[in-house]
Amino acid sequence: MDAKGVGYSYSMLGRMETGKQKPTMEGAKLLDQVLDAGGVLIQLAAAARAEPYAGLPPATPHFVGRETALAELTKALIDDAAADRSTVAFVVGPPGVGKTALLRRWANSHQEQFDAVLYADLHGFGPRAPAETGDILEALLRGLGVRDRLPTADDLRLALLQGHLQALDRAGQRVLIVLDNARNSRQVSAVLPGSRNVSILISSRVRLAGLVISANAPAIPLAFMAKPDAVALIRSYLGDERVDAEPDAVTRLANLCGTLPLALTIAAEQVAANERLTIQQHAERLADRALELQIEDDEDTGVRAAFSFSYGQLSPDLSRVFRLCGLHPGQEFSAASVGALTGLPEAEANRLLEQLVEFSLVEQVALHTFRLHDLLRVYAAEEASREEWAEERRIAIDRVVHWYLYASNAASWLITPERPDHHIVLPAPPDNVEPPVFESFSKAYDWFRQELPTIAGIAELALHNDLLFAAWRIPVECFDFYIHHRPLGAWIDGHECAYTAAERAGEPLQIAQAAEELAEGYLRRGSPQDLDRAWKLNERTIEVCEGLAPNRFVAFAYVEMGNIQFERGRYEESAQLCEQAVRAAQAAGAFIGETLSRTHLGAAYRELALFDRAIEHGTRAFDMLVEADDQHGVAFAAVPLARTHRLAGNIDVALRYCEQAQESYTATSDPQGYAEALGEKALTLAQRGEVADATFVFRSALFRLRELDLRKAAALEADWYKLVPEG
Repeated sequence: MDAKGVGYSYSMLGRMETGKQKPTMEGAKLLDQVLDAGGVLIQLAAAARAEPYAGLPPATPHFVGRETALAELTKALIDDAAADRSTVAFVVGPPGVGKTALLRRWANSHQEQFDAVLYADLHGFGPRAPAETGDILEALLRGLGVRDRLPTADDLRLALLQGHLQALDRAGQRVLIVLDNARNSRQVSAVLPGSRNVSILISSRVRLAGLVISANAPAIPLAFMAKPDAVALIRSYLGDERVDAEPDAVTRLANLCGTLPLALTIAAEQVAANERLTIQQHAERLADRALELQIEDDEDTGVRAAFSFSYGQLSPDLSRVFRLCGLHPGQEFSAASVGALTGLPEAEANRLLEQLVEFSLVEQVALHTFRLHDLLRVYAAEEASREEWAEERRIAIDRVVHWYLYASNAASWLITPERPDHHIVLPAPPDNVEPPVFESFSKAYDWFRQELPTIAGIAELALHNDLLFAAWRIPVECFDFYIHHRPLGAWIDGHECAYTAAERAGEPLQIAQAAEELAEGYLRRGSPQDLDRAWKLNERTIEVCEGLAPNRFVAFAYVEMGNIQFERGRYEESAQLCEQAVRAAQAAGAFIGETLSRTHLGAAYRELALFDRAIEHGTRAFDMLVEADDQHGVAFAAVPLARTHRLAGNIDVALRYCEQAQESYTATSDPQGYAEALGEKALTLAQRGEVADATFVFRSALFRLRELDLRKAAALEADWYKLVPEG
C-alpha cells in the first residue's frame, strides 16, 4: 500500500508504529478501511487515545534549598505577569543538578494561582528520542481536554492551541505551561503559543539563547548544591537520628557525590535502604565510584547516564575539548592552557569553552577562565582515557606540559631579572607550543598567581608521563615567585614532584636544586617535623654535590641548616653553619648565596649579643643588594638588620631600615614581607616610647600576618608584649 494514498508519510506511519505519535481517529478509520481491518485499527486507535492525560507530576517530597531560584521564578512568572503579556522563564544547569525537581516544586506550589497547568516532557536529553513538535502540542491540547479531531499538521495544532488559550484569556483565566528537558531553542519556539495569559516555565541543560532574544526569557542558572543543603537533602532520606549519629560521614558522603542532587538522591536512597551498614561504611563503598550511582536495574537513570546524554550531543570539536579538559590538573583553567591541551589558538579554545558553558558542562568563572565540576571532571578524564584516544591524549599532555614549562620560564625571568644565575635559556619551543609573552613584572606575577593552584598538578602530570625535565624544572622556575608570594602548600607539593623527578633522572645538580629549594619550603613552614625534613634534604644537597665544582646550592644548603639551628635556639651552631655558607657562596661566585648567608649570619650573631659582628655582616649584605638594585633582596636584608640596630639601641637607624623594607616589599608585591617590616617598625616605635603610634602600627601588622602566617603573627605578639606588657 502507498502511504501517501491515505494521506500519511512513511515517517508518520513509522512514528505511529513505534508509539512516538498517537493516531487520530480520522486517520485510523481511513487506514482501517483501506486495509480492510474490520474495525481493529479503530479500536486500537481509540485505546491509544484513551490514555488519560497525566498532567503535572507531583513535587518530590525530598526537596531542600533553592530559595533563590524559586524566588526568581516567582518574580518572572507571576510578578511580571501583571504586565498583561506572556511571560517565559527557563532554568538551565548541568545534568543531574535538579532542574526537573525545581520545576515541579515551583509549579506544584503555585498551581492554584493558575486556572490550568499544562505539562510536557520534551525528552531533550535521555534514552528516548526528543519529542517532536506535534507530540508536544498534542500533550498540551490534551491538557486542555482536546482529545479528538486533532489536525495532523503542526501549524494547525499550534493554531488550535492558540485558539483555546485565547478563549481562556477572554474568560479572564491564566495558564501555566511547563516544558521540561528541552533540547534547544528551536524545539521550544515551535510550540510557544504567544498568548498573553500564559506563563511558560522551561528547563534545559542548554542555555536557550534563542529564547532570551525572541521571548525576553530570563535564564535562571541552577548550580550544584551548597554543602549545608546537600547534607539537608541526605537528612531528608535518612532521618535525624542516623545523620546526627554520624555527621562527619554524612559530610563525606555529600563530598563524594560532589553535591550533585542526582548523585545525592541515589546515594541517600541506597543508604536508607540498607541500615546494616553505617553511613561511613556506605561512604567507603562509594569512594571513587560516584559516577556509577544509578537507580537499580535502570542504567538510563544514573550519574554516568545523565552525563553521557549531554556528552553524546556534542560536536566532535566540542567533545574533544571537553574530554581533554579532564586531563587538566587545575581546578580552574585558562583558555590559553586549554589551547595548549588541544593545539588550538587561544581565541578558538575560548570560543569552544564558551559553547561548553552553554551546554552546562563547563562553568565560566572569569574572563577566559573556566572550571569543571568534580564529577564532570572525572567523567571527562575517563572519556579521555579510552584506548581510542591514546595518541590524542599523549600529544595533549606533551603540549600542555611544555606550554607550562616555557610560560613559567618566561615569567621567572621577569620576577628576578637581576638574578641571571637563577634562570636558564630554553631552546625554541616545539612547533605546536605557543607560550604566553609577558611584558612586565606585574604581568608575570599575575600569571604565576593565577596558575599557582595548577603548578604542582602539572608537575605531577609530567612526572607520571616520564617528562622528567619538565617535572623538575616547572616548580623550580616558580621558586623566585614563591619567595615573593610564600604559598607554602603549593611550594612544597610542587617541589616534592621536582625532587622525585630529579632523583629519577639521576642528575646531581637537578637533585641539589630541587632538594635545597624544597628544604626552604619546609623550613618556612617550621614545624619540628618540617625542620627535620629540611635538614635531611640539605644533607642530600651537600652529599650529591661532593666532587662537583663549587655551586650556589651548597651555600644555600649550609645557610638553611644554619636557619634550622637558629629556629631550634642553637645560635652558635647557626653562626658556624652560616660562616660555612659564606665561604661556599664566595667559592662559587654566588652573589645571592653570599648576601643571604651574611644576612642570616648577622641574625645569629645578634642573638649571641655580638652586635658589632651582626651589624657588619647585615650591613655588608644590605649594601651589596642595594648596589645590585635587587629590591626584594634589599627588603629581605633590611628587616633583620633593623632588628639588630633596635636591640643594639640604634633606634633611628632601625626605623630607616624598616621604612626601606616597607618600600621595597611594596615594589616587589610581597605582602607578608611588608607585614613583617611593619611589625618590626611597631617594636622599634615602642622601644622609643611612642606607644600610641606603635600600637596602631602593631595592630595593622598583626592583622595582616594573621591572614598570611600564624607563626610569624605569634612571634610578633610575643615580642610586642615583652616591650609593652600592658598593651
